[in-house]
Amino acid sequence: MVRLVTPKIVCSVGLLIVAGALVSCGGNKSSIPAQPVPNISGAWEFVAISNTGKVTGIEVALAEGSVLVNGVTQPNGQITANSTQIAYVSLQSAAADIWNITSFGGACEPATTANGLSGSVTAIDSPVQFTFTENGNVFNVTGTLSGDGKSFLNGTYTPDANNTCTGDNGGTITGVAVAKITGNYTGQLCALNDTSSPCSPADTATAAASESSSSSLTLNLNLTGADNTSLTLTGPVTGNAFIAKGTVQGQPVTYYGYYESIKGVPSLYLVNATNTASPNYVGTLAVPQA
Repeated sequence: MVRLVTPKIVCSVGLLIVAGALVSCGGNKSSIPAQPVPNISGAWEFVAISNTGKVTGIEVALAEGSVLVNGVTQPNGQITANSTQIAYVSLQSAAADIWNITSFGGACEPATTANGLSGSVTAIDSPVQFTFTENGNVFNVTGTLSGDGKSFLNGTYTPDANNTCTGDNGGTITGVAVAKITGNYTGQLCALNDTSSPCSPADTATAAASESSSSSLTLNLNLTGADNTSLTLTGPVTGNAFIAKGTVQGQPVTYYGYYESIKGVPSLYLVNATNTASPNYVGTLAVPQA
């Protein structure tokens, strides 16, 4: 005899199967993997605008620690910059989001070697915290890393209670990863032996700039006018700032430089710092415009 199965029994069995499937799926579901820690090491420029209107460019060659995960080296989120990897410049606003240098050194004087940066990053679109030290004065920073990991947004900074700096009482801060310094530049420069301040441009200069993967700049200068000579300067790049050294006619020369944008034109601001006690602005070279 064929025994009929009633619809009620079929329905009950179906519910049991579905319930079992749901329990099975729930028991074996995989957790959402954690977002990897981003690697943000490289050249950065942070712009700190104090509550009193002072604008400081914090030029950084940012380093990030690493950790082994399943035998693979990955960033660990601990960011640092030691005294040779951070520099300060004073800036002024030229237009929206464009800053031009006015001098080397920030708001806190006198200049010392007590500079640095340390902090942590966990993920993109997430909070970042770090401190920076300017000539022994410590400032605490909080903000957000952008979704592409190339910008620091909505930042604020506050001075440490033990600071002696009266030129900066905290304010807002933003940051951006900067590109390597390259290209050809032209302009007028003061003569190599002109130590007057301000000096008068006496040389027509052309320069070819190239920054290596290890953040070392080579600047090939050709001078015509008061100096008819060529020289090659080399040195480290820190954010948008650099130090370039070389020799001319057997004599050492040292230049401080800063890459900036003047009315949208890439430019190199140059200071002759051969006499370290009295550095002298000598001119700005710009990418030729058609």
